Amino acid sequence: QLLLCNTMEAFGKRKELKHALKVFGALKDQLGGINMFACRSIIDICSHCGSSVQARIIFEGLLAEKITPNTHVFNSLMNANAHSMSYNFSVYKHMQKLGVRPDLASYNILLKTCCNAREFNTAQEIYEEMKKKEHDGILKLDVFTYSTMMKVFAEAKMWKMASNIKDDMRAVGARLNLVTWSSLINAYANSGLVDGAIEILEEMIRDGCQPTAPCFNIILTALVKSCQYDRAFRLFNSWIEFGIKVSLSLEQKGSLPDNFTFCEEHPGTNGGTILVVPFRPTVTTYNILMMACGTNDERAKSVMNEMKRNGLCPDRISWSILMDIYGTSKNRNGAIQALRRMQRVGIKLNVSAYTVAIKVGH
Repeated sequence: QLLLCNTMEAFGKRKELKHALKVFGALKDQLGGINMFACRSIIDICSHCGSSVQARIIFEGLLAEKITPNTHVFNSLMNANAHSMSYNFSVYKHMQKLGVRPDLASYNILLKTCCNAREFNTAQEIYEEMKKKEHDGILKLDVFTYSTMMKVFAEAKMWKMASNIKDDMRAVGARLNLVTWSSLINAYANSGLVDGAIEILEEMIRDGCQPTAPCFNIILTALVKSCQYDRAFRLFNSWIEFGIKVSLSLEQKGSLPDNFTFCEEHPGTNGGTILVVPFRPTVTTYNILMMACGTNDERAKSVMNEMKRNGLCPDRISWSILMDIYGTSKNRNGAIQALRRMQRVGIKLNVSAYTVAIKVGH
């Protein structure tokens, strides 16, 4: 049995679903029935292989044989179908009908399903139900729960609700991690509150969580989306030259973890410390700045050159942005040169690149 299970999982890792299903069938024959662990494993494999339909077929087979799946099997099935809200909620109702008790993972998967479907109100209803169950001692919410709700409210541009999640976490002694802080920054940035997003970034540092490049990129993206191009460049240049400076009290300084890297410390007032957190831009950062160039193809080209000087290699998105700018500015020679450079560096040309070339050629 163990050998068959290991073989099935090995096929799953290689995304060879057909072979994994054959092993599952052999396992059923050997056991003379259904093993819940094997069922959960094969459904997880279906999910890994992108076949939610096959996961449903296996589940229907269990029901046809009058077998009640356990919570873990239900969770695996819902996780495989997190893209389908109607199906997952029907599974959840079936779960309740059969008397199978949902656990924290069940609710987290439902939240993820709502997030994928952008059903923000339903997600909030589930979250409130989860909080009630936590109050009654039935559930203990985890960071994934809070992170998912932060993401839900960030996408809905409901920054106040996202901020309330932060308060909920602190009320129960849960520590915000990089994901939750990033989602909170995104909630403010998506709502057009760039200054608020920067304040959250500073609060994140004071709380002992070092921001990564994506946290900074969220703020730059918000500025570009709101057409605040000059401010995006000013902020970028300021971060590059000075980093982000945060005043820390003696207590905050003492609670900083050891994993803060490449930071500088300077004496502050009242025995405090000024912590300087460096900003290390990525290819994505420079792509955002290129989008902030509008129709200025020379500036976009300059940004790409700066990217290269800093040891970063422009990706397909970088070249696509540059091509779009050349197309908008009707720079035929620039577009043709960019196409040739893309070919030389091994970037596979996509439809967008050819479309721009055709446009500027006329």
